[in-house]
This record gives sequence, C-alpha cells and structure tokens, in this order.
Amino acid sequence: MKKTIVAFTFIAALGLASCGNAQNKDESGQSSEQSQVISKDIDVAEFEKLMIEGSGLLLDVRTDGEFASGHLKGASQIDYNSSSFKSKIAELDKSTPVYIYCRSGARSGRAAKMMKGMGFAEVYNLEGGILAWQRAGKGIER
Repeated sequence: MKKTIVAFTFIAALGLASCGNAQNKDESGQSSEQSQVISKDIDVAEFEKLMIEGSGLLLDVRTDGEFASGHLKGASQIDYNSSSFKSKIAELDKSTPVYIYCRSGARSGRAAKMMKGMGFAEVYNLEGGILAWQRAGKGIER
C-alpha cells in the first residue's frame, strides 16, 4: 500500500512539473506571448480614432508616386514593393503602435502580417486603404 501511494505521488509530481514547462498556445499553434500581438484590420472610423487618441506611427506603404499624389496628414512612407522594405521595417520600434495603409488595403494587409511575424506589438491596417478614407469624406495632403 505504501509503495502504491509513493508511486502515485511521484507520478503526480512529475506531471505537475512538466505542466510548468509547457507553453500556452493559441489555435494557430503560436505561444501565448506571440498571440498577445495586436494585428487587425479596422474601418475608417476606428482607424481615425486610434490615430487621434494614441501615439504611434502612421505608415503609408504605397509607391513614391502614389504618396506624392496624396497621403494622410503626418504619414511616413516606406514602399512595400521596394527591395529594402523589410530592412526598413526592421529598423522601426516594435513597441510603437503602427497605423498602416495603402491604396485599397491589400499591400498594407500583407505588410501588417509581415510586421506581426517580426514581433511588432500593435499593427492596425486600414480596411479599404486610402480609397475608403476618401470615400468617407476624410482629407488628404499633397
């Protein structure tokens, strides 16, 4: 009887010890640390609200020509199609929220996924891009 109790106690202790070393994973198999990254597509109203309320980087990922034709006030620009895009993104502060947009939301969506994978804490993609911004009657700078 004593041997059974000792064996049970030993097995239970091993089980508990192994649980302490396990990482929590979300549905995608990422550790809970990675799943705490915020990366979401948001509409014009929410995008504008976050830009006004928070401090972060407003990033236009369109080409130089597209940027020159009109952009959101205060935006920085890094061309998604440039061969140096990833290296320029890597130089940014990963703890600063990034509000990202392009023409229609496709390039910025891909860039947001890339940035999430690079460990950026918060990336917000403007659904519909600058076209949706303009359709909502919001101004741009030239």
